[in-house]
Amino acid sequence: SSVLSSGINAEYGQQDPVLHIFKFNEGDAEIKLEININTNQFGRTFEDRSHVFEIRKRPDDISASAKIHNLNVRGKRGNIVQTYPGVEYDFQPNRLEANEGDYVHIQWTGADSNPQNNAGQGRAGTDRNNMLVLRERTWDNGFVEDAHGCFACNYPEVWTKDTSPNFLGLAREDIMALAFLTPTQNWGDMDELDDAGTYFDLGLRKLTTSGIWRYLCTRNNNFTNRSQKGEIRVISA
Repeated sequence: SSVLSSGINAEYGQQDPVLHIFKFNEGDAEIKLEININTNQFGRTFEDRSHVFEIRKRPDDISASAKIHNLNVRGKRGNIVQTYPGVEYDFQPNRLEANEGDYVHIQWTGADSNPQNNAGQGRAGTDRNNMLVLRERTWDNGFVEDAHGCFACNYPEVWTKDTSPNFLGLAREDIMALAFLTPTQNWGDMDELDDAGTYFDLGLRKLTTSGIWRYLCTRNNNFTNRSQKGEIRVISA
């Protein structure tokens, strides 16, 4: 037998070890308790939920008083049963409220190591995301709303070679990057972002235009059973 750090004697080298809780015998009876443990498994990890994240220094050209909003993606590939105890894809936060003059940092990470049989779009086992403003509402619902994009719609606003949707007042190059994840992708199979890199980082962007924008992920928003949409409200200063 050996002594645990708690001072309890235990017999090792077998399954369901016996603990000697007391260091004495009561009369002729030796008091022992057996616990249900498979000692072969002590050194193994079945559900590794450790994560690594990086906290970066605020850029020198960003005021110390400026507010920075982090806009990410949470969840993983799969339906509600397959992702449990996690969640399906969602923007985080999925409703962001900021003020003119604030900054937004849009970034997210994916993976190539999801279970191969988990439900989802694109190459099996992979997570990918993008962000495009939803199309405008084309019917009269009885009230006027100063918003870009319609939550009831399931496809993005149309682009032309000369115009791009109004999204947070961003430049066309930024809107392209949010849609196709440039420059981190390889211009391969991109209709469902399969050949894009797992990590995307747009960088800090200053919010200079007030308004409401609603957006979606074209790969993961499956209107028959799951939704990946979000909203950003920028309040006039």
